[in-house]
Amino acid sequence: MHPFKVEQPYPYQQWWIAAYGSEVKRELLGRKILGQSVILYRTENGEPVALSGICPHRSFPLELSKLVGDNVQCGYHGFTFDKKGACVLVPSQSGAPTNSSLREFPVVERGGLVWIWTGRREAADPALIPDLEQMGLGTPGWATEEHPLVTIQGRYMLLIDNLLDLSHASFIHVDTIPGGDKVASIPVKLVETHNSLNVSRLGQNLPVNPLHKMQFPDFEGSVDQQFDAECFGPALIRTGGTIFVAGEGKELGTQNFVHGITPADPHNVHYFVITSRNFGLDNPALGHINRDMGTRIQPQDIQAIEAVERVLQSNLQVREVSARVDTGALKARHRIEQQIQAEMA
Repeated sequence: MHPFKVEQPYPYQQWWIAAYGSEVKRELLGRKILGQSVILYRTENGEPVALSGICPHRSFPLELSKLVGDNVQCGYHGFTFDKKGACVLVPSQSGAPTNSSLREFPVVERGGLVWIWTGRREAADPALIPDLEQMGLGTPGWATEEHPLVTIQGRYMLLIDNLLDLSHASFIHVDTIPGGDKVASIPVKLVETHNSLNVSRLGQNLPVNPLHKMQFPDFEGSVDQQFDAECFGPALIRTGGTIFVAGEGKELGTQNFVHGITPADPHNVHYFVITSRNFGLDNPALGHINRDMGTRIQPQDIQAIEAVERVLQSNLQVREVSARVDTGALKARHRIEQQIQAEMA
């Protein structure tokens, strides 16, 4: 399946983001994750729970059911399941039928996000979740803003391509990202580690743009700005970077956009975004500015991704050509395909 040579569209031995922590409450939340129906809720003690979302009795969607204490009671025939997925009550008989349990998924809440493990239970190591504190999530001295969840009608790899592409901002976002036209020709640098790859540009001696003036109202002069797109596997990408006083190396501030990427199925993806910054902590207007930028930038990316998805699903004959600026996205594709192939072996 494009862009891979293998048919399996995504890795399962992987932590994916199931929901914002703020979404998971004392009620049933239904979500489609990697082609599977999942329900999420909190126990009376506040711990998040994730179970398969279809009742095995007559395939009723459990998101339309209710909680009874920490148990899920099917809204159709009353089959009741505990937080581990075991069927503990069938109103019409004593005891539960064979194979009547739900699947329980390992979950971890970290960085304001509820993570779900979709592979073999014994392989669910929370240490595999990227270091979110390093990105300013749940970190003292940082402010964060949560953006609304969006489900895009396009495969998740198109979103990864988009986020690792530092060149498109100068064109598709030319009217929404201040100064984007000034960095189109800056060379791209790629740094790889065992668990990440970072595509970056360093813009030097850039004029202060309107966004900088809102972020740093007392600053006058030019800036050097680091532009990053750092991929931590298929589920998480950090974009943003640090702004410096031009030529001095003195940091004015760092802002990150933490992008959560979770396939709903082979052709649709859930898109989570949290922004973090280590400046202007006493200025809530900066949070409003970030959210406003998001509401203007996101639709432009989504429109492009969904347009490409329509082409890929058409009967048109297409070929793909890459440029040097695509190196990071191509490396990410290769890593993710290797991950899928290892699962299939």
